[in-house]
Amino acid sequence: MRTILLISLFVAAFPALAQDNATGIDLSKPPPSKTTDETTEMQPIDLSKEAKPAATPEAAAPAPTAPFGEKDVALGDKVKSVQRKGFIKKGRFEAEPIFAATLNDAFYQKFGGGLRLAYNFGETFALAVRGVTYRKPEFSNPSGWQPAPIRTDYAKEGKIAFGGQLLASQIYDQLMLDGIWSPIYGKISVLGRSIVHFDVYLTGGFGLVWTATSYAPRDNVGLGPAPGTFLVGRSKIGVDLGGGVRFYPKEWLALDAGLMATLYPDQPVASLPATIQRVFAVNLGVAFFFPFSYDYVYP
Repeated sequence: MRTILLISLFVAAFPALAQDNATGIDLSKPPPSKTTDETTEMQPIDLSKEAKPAATPEAAAPAPTAPFGEKDVALGDKVKSVQRKGFIKKGRFEAEPIFAATLNDAFYQKFGGGLRLAYNFGETFALAVRGVTYRKPEFSNPSGWQPAPIRTDYAKEGKIAFGGQLLASQIYDQLMLDGIWSPIYGKISVLGRSIVHFDVYLTGGFGLVWTATSYAPRDNVGLGPAPGTFLVGRSKIGVDLGGGVRFYPKEWLALDAGLMATLYPDQPVASLPATIQRVFAVNLGVAFFFPFSYDYVYP
């Protein structure tokens, strides 16, 4: 009986002991505030105001007043897409000694020399007077100035084919008035160190040509008075057509290379009517410009 009573008391006291030892949650109180850095809520950002950068020693220093140096200029500002012309011809005179050699005579090669004087009215147009002689100089006897052609290997065959006579017109001298048009201008780099300016030109004009025909009297066919002591042969009206290229290594110097065709009427044989004679000659020259220097004027 006593044992049953002790067991009953122990069973009745066990729930009270379990409740006192358990750790419960009191819902009647508010939860504790969390103050750790990970759970702290950030303040909202006002986007209506412009943010001000933090002051630094470099920003606080005054800006330099010195002009920009070359290293501060962009490459696009250094190299211009349209640069000024490097050689000016407008308003300048030029004198050009010429060496000439014919190209289209299969029997006799003729060499000559002369002078061209020109004035440049603009950068693309000039008017020139050109005189060339194909005679060998005889300073002791001016009337003895005669052509001195070089006989080629085909001359012997030509004489056999034409019965001992080459029917041709022999050119002595020419004096022409030419217009020069230079539509193309450019420049090239030489060995990557210097720039040489050049232009391409076309020329055309008219004038007088002195020749000797193949039949006698050789010097009395053409225009004007009979030949004098100096001019051999009567003159014919001729026309010039040609072109070439010029290089300008200096502001007062030009190197010229061109091809000129001179056309004139002549009568190689008395029994035949006059025909158009064509003389193609390569011209090499060195032009000197006056005044020697020029001042560039911006438009």
